[in-house]
Amino acid sequence: MTVSKRVKGALKLCVVFGVLLLTLPAHAQTPDDLGSLNLTTSPLPINLTAKPGETVSTELRIKNGGAKTERLKVGLMKFSAYGEEGKPQLKDREPGDDYFDWVRFSETEFTADPDKWHTIQMTVDLPPEAALGYYYAVTFSRADPPGTEQVSAQIAGASAILVLVDVDSPNAKRQLELESFGVAKRSYEFLPVRFVIKIKNSGNIHAVPSGSIFVNKGGKTVATLALNESRGNILPDSSRQFETLWSSGFPVYAEKLRDGAVVYKNDQPQYELTWPTDQLRNLRFGRYTAVLTAVYDDGEKDVPLEAEVSFWVIPWRLLAIVVGLPLLTIGVIVYLVISRRQYRKKAVYRHEA
Repeated sequence: MTVSKRVKGALKLCVVFGVLLLTLPAHAQTPDDLGSLNLTTSPLPINLTAKPGETVSTELRIKNGGAKTERLKVGLMKFSAYGEEGKPQLKDREPGDDYFDWVRFSETEFTADPDKWHTIQMTVDLPPEAALGYYYAVTFSRADPPGTEQVSAQIAGASAILVLVDVDSPNAKRQLELESFGVAKRSYEFLPVRFVIKIKNSGNIHAVPSGSIFVNKGGKTVATLALNESRGNILPDSSRQFETLWSSGFPVYAEKLRDGAVVYKNDQPQYELTWPTDQLRNLRFGRYTAVLTAVYDDGEKDVPLEAEVSFWVIPWRLLAIVVGLPLLTIGVIVYLVISRRQYRKKAVYRHEA
């Protein structure tokens, strides 16, 4: 084999080494239904504001996504906060829940044709003594369910519309506290970076935080992310956790899809490394600082909630290829050159002998 062929072979080995290094496994970064009913509701949730003694109304829309006509009935429950992810816990009426009597509907039973929206009106007649917040869950179920089908606290969110009624009161106390702002990990190989914000409602009425997360590097803002885009409420005496992903990078971990659906394992979405060509210029590397600037309305003014956190992005496999591959190539070439010289010396020695 000639030296030139050896060099070509060595270069091929280096390329193969680089590909294998980049494909080494790495820790992937991770950000009920009513029987056979297929129902979609809109909007979700509804926020109403009124004064004591006033009447307030809203429209509720529901669509039957099934293939056959259904006879549905309207029910009324209440809800509270469940966990820190903003999930509602639906509850039946209990003794003392007189505010259930304030609610009436334009119809309590209706026929839902397939793939058509149906609208009913919900009206709340507030008495003079009403104050602060009331949290209703309007449910939809079959009017004549087969077997023992019932609406319960496990009802699917798509089959219930949450209605929050804010009644003006001088005793209302809107107060949110920022409990924590951080990242899931202090260092990442590739994006996305998952920001976790935990906010507590220490007041006596629901409140909605909003704001932005500014990702900075070297005094320059490289990304601006929205906080609580869905305008989720935090109920009194509860904490809620919000998550925001920064994923504008190259390469980036994205949810693994199969036939257009996200692949799950042990109830967790699976991720795979992708190479979005529109992000070629956004190779993330170095130390970043994220600044949270959030606000909420306390009834008189916007109150700020601010914090910051730092983290690193170190694409070690890419660095290993960029730095290590040329060094390895040079080392192979030097080895082949030395081998060639030794070969020539041996050839000269044999010829002189």
